[in-house]
Amino acid sequence: MSDLVVKSIGIVKNKANKEVLKYSNKDIKLDLDTALNQGSDLIKSKILIKEEYIDCLDGIEDFSHILVFFWTNKVPEKARQLKKVHPAGLRKMPIKGIFATRSPVRPNPIGITTVKLIERKANMLIVEGLDAIDNTPVIDIKPHMPFYDSPVNVKLADWLYKVMDELKKLTQNSDLDDSSNPYSFDIRSHPCIDTRG
Repeated sequence: MSDLVVKSIGIVKNKANKEVLKYSNKDIKLDLDTALNQGSDLIKSKILIKEEYIDCLDGIEDFSHILVFFWTNKVPEKARQLKKVHPAGLRKMPIKGIFATRSPVRPNPIGITTVKLIERKANMLIVEGLDAIDNTPVIDIKPHMPFYDSPVNVKLADWLYKVMDELKKLTQNSDLDDSSNPYSFDIRSHPCIDTRG
């Protein structure tokens, strides 16, 4: 099999300049201060699409939400060799395989986030909710389609609820109000989640 080639179609511009989850000593580590400090800055980002791909945006403004695929280029090559990590960098949690986590440390450091599309201005998309840092290469964009992208009766791993509860507990004493705290919500209340076991 020949090597794959992934092209950057654009770049993220925002005020976030530090990674929240970082490679550290053969695992990942959560930088909680960065997560909380950058939380409000990550609410809005600009995606600057290269001029050669501007025609690809035709019709994107008809959608309220889009999926943004990006290359987490700050992940060092040695981090891409990891097979298991503590979810969310929390040492209290059991080690899990990379493919069972949303860690940015992966063999191919591809990130994906569903974001709200606020506005399109020529080759610039203004979005809300993107968890990529400044100057992250964007590799693809697709419209969010609930009938494809939002399955119902989703079962999550029990340990994921513990991860989210721990993050919520760690951030309760922060200066952020619940609307600015990315960990303040209870994922059990999401309409797609089936908590009946």
